[in-house]
Amino acid sequence: MANMNDILSGLDGLAALPQTVLRITSMLGTGKASASDLEQVARNDEALTLTILRCANSAAYGRPGCAFTLRQSIARLGNSTMLKIVLEQKTSAMFAGAGAAYGLQRGALWRSAVGGAIAAEALARRANFDSPDLAFLCALLRDIGKLAFDAFFGPEYLGLVERHLRPDRTFVDAERAAFGFDHAQLGAELAARWRLPERIAESITFHHNPPAAAPAHDVLFDIVHAADIIGLWAGLAIGCDGMQYKLAEHVRVGLDLSRPVAEELIACTWDNLRQTESIMDQATPQRVTA
Repeated sequence: MANMNDILSGLDGLAALPQTVLRITSMLGTGKASASDLEQVARNDEALTLTILRCANSAAYGRPGCAFTLRQSIARLGNSTMLKIVLEQKTSAMFAGAGAAYGLQRGALWRSAVGGAIAAEALARRANFDSPDLAFLCALLRDIGKLAFDAFFGPEYLGLVERHLRPDRTFVDAERAAFGFDHAQLGAELAARWRLPERIAESITFHHNPPAAAPAHDVLFDIVHAADIIGLWAGLAIGCDGMQYKLAEHVRVGLDLSRPVAEELIACTWDNLRQTESIMDQATPQRVTA
């Protein structure tokens, strides 16, 4: 059976995040990038340029009758929104065709990734977490291990896992029995190879089983876990692993996730996801001048 290194070494398409993502996230991370600096990177990526323009000129951010240039759009959106746009647009290509191994239709895994990221940001703000943008990023990437399993095994994946399913096992238990590791652990290793910060990799590791006690407990892990469950409750990307995942009790209590709160988060997630999909769908590549 293939080990973790075999799987990741054979995936050229997942070997690294796109360079545009690395450059822009690095620039935004310093807090010193100007609209002009960001424009110089973004204008070389037509699909990203169109997405930025579309978003800045949408009803949510623009003014009726106004048409913002690329530089004006970047300045208008601000660093936080820019980061989300870059991540959503550039990760969509990785997620777009994946998910068949988990019984998912094309696009469902990307919808789950973005929906979970939206939910994580909302949860982070509600909990007064110090970095909602970090929560967004961690939730967006939480299931990248599924991409790796899907790309390496394809249709054979489900048969390999199903033979290890038992009434007393969760789906991730069955993955570990089949391969020696689960998709969360595989995703964390992929994040490490992308040289993402350790805390991001750990949030991927723990997105199904966040530690409840110190020293391993981290509110970030709780938020990403809760966002994953909110995505399932919202009906996003329910594949062959179905509703196997349950909300950890300490997370339910710690984040005060009552039923009314959960329902509000589900509605918020769907509203924002539809808006994101609309912007992404209509930003088709063509010649754009700044």
